[in-house]
Order: sequence, then C-alpha cells, then structure tokens
Amino acid sequence: MAKLRKDINLVCNQAIFPGDKVVVEQNEKNFVIQHLIKRTSLLSRVKKDRTRLDDIGTIKNFAANVDTAVIVVAAKEPPLHPKFIDRYLMILQNNDIPTVICLNKSDLKTDAEEKILDVYRNLNIPVVETSTYAHVGIEKLESYLRGKQAIFVGNSGVGKSSLINAIMNSNQIKTSHVSEKSKRGRHTTTTSKYYIWDENSSIIDTPGIRSLDVSSFSPLEIQDYFPEFDDWKGKCKYNDCLHYTEPYESCIVKQAVASGLINADRYESYLRILSGVLNTDKDYEDILNELLGDSQKKTNTLYK
Repeated sequence: MAKLRKDINLVCNQAIFPGDKVVVEQNEKNFVIQHLIKRTSLLSRVKKDRTRLDDIGTIKNFAANVDTAVIVVAAKEPPLHPKFIDRYLMILQNNDIPTVICLNKSDLKTDAEEKILDVYRNLNIPVVETSTYAHVGIEKLESYLRGKQAIFVGNSGVGKSSLINAIMNSNQIKTSHVSEKSKRGRHTTTTSKYYIWDENSSIIDTPGIRSLDVSSFSPLEIQDYFPEFDDWKGKCKYNDCLHYTEPYESCIVKQAVASGLINADRYESYLRILSGVLNTDKDYEDILNELLGDSQKKTNTLYK
C-alpha cells in the first residue's frame, strides 16, 4: 500500500488513478508517493447517479497513460448499442488513443450485429470477435494488447472481466450475469483496477460506464470525430454548418445521409451528442424522420 506524502492535501484516489506512473520512497512502515510523472492522457466520465461522496454531474477521472483502448460490446445480453461506441470513440480519439472494438459473446451474433460492425470496419477501426465461453478470439485480442498499457471500457455485463480472466488464464476477477428483468449488466467492477498479465503488458478494467463527459467539446468540433463527414462538410453553404437545424438545401451532409452515403445511425449518434452539448430540447428523431422520410421528395444537389 502506498500513500501520498503529507504535504499533498488530497486522498490518494483523488490524485492518483489507475495507469499513473509515480516516484515512490519506502520508509519504515510503508511506501510514500513523492511525485507524479507527467501523464500522456487522462480519461474521465460524468456521474449520472448520486453517491455518498459525489453529486450528479461530478466529473470522475478513471484512467491515465493509456496506450490502447478496447471498447467491449456484446452481441446479446446486453444488446449492442452503437451509440455508446461512438461516444467512447470521441473521447479516445481526442486523446490520440488507438482503439479496438471487441464484440464479445460473438457466438450469439446475428446479421444485425454484423451490419453494425461493418460500419466501424469501413472506418478502419479494428474489430475483434471473441467468446470467453468458447475461448474464441482471445489470442487475436492479445496481439493488440501485448507490450501496452490498455484499458477495457464498455457497459456492465458485456464481459470485460471475463475477457481479462481469459487473457490472464485466471478466475481472480469476479464476474456476474445480466439481469433477466432489465437486460442490463450488474456492476461487478465498481472501481477501475489494474492488472499486469505479461511483460510490459497491463490492463485497466473499468466499471460499466453509461455516460462519458463530452461537455468540453465545442459544437463545431464534434463533427471532426465523424470522419465519414469529411468528404461532404466542406461543401455546405455555411462554413459553420452544424448539420443540425440548418435547411436541407444548404447542408450537403444532410443530403449525404438522405442518399445513404453517410450511415444514418452514425448521424443519429452525432445529433444526440450535439444536442447534449448544445443543451437543446430539439428532438433529433424529428430531424431524422424529416430527413429520411422525405428524402426522395427533395431535390438532391450532391452531384450538381
């Protein structure tokens, strides 16, 4: 057990996070953290539920100095929600952290999940399919992690802890089943934890996080994390176009969505994130319904 030196007026878990590198000295009784080495990255989330120590909306840091990230999703139980993938991608790309998407419980995969995964493959994001039950894909996943400090992120119940157990060839991490009633995972991992599984290879296991902090992004920069917009956004009528409430005729991104050239689910993710940052009550579902429902009636100016 290590403690902060006495002149640092913080408890240890408010100053040091899993993945941090520190300088320690040993005295007669324990180890004392003297200095924190400069971080390369620091990931955070927003608390959505009140606890004894934290109010709703509190920003909580949960990992530092990450070399690579694995976004773990499940084919079923809980169901695959690409909206969570998109939020994670924003945070990780903003920190220049290479990312792998891991579909766990792949033995339950259907054509619907395959279609979702193809969207990310087309964005050149590696996708690994695993099954801890059948011990499938574990070695391939390890190849992305070896020699790196990695983090596993994803919702409760997708199997992050089971995957780490499989990589470590151990059952030391507690796992649980998905609730039959809610179809959501139970929070087995309640705090971020650090595991060394091979030489210079470690994994930070995080709690099932349902909300990430994207409030620091400006509305205009959010689109930079949706690379499928790149071929179209520069052609919009207005340089500051948010592809949100602007008229269809002036927004080439909207026209690309209506024409099927930009994936509609990814565009919906963009609208959800943007509306949260803008703190607007605009119903993004109305934008989508108007855009896609009437797209054939509109004059398509994409190739004019």
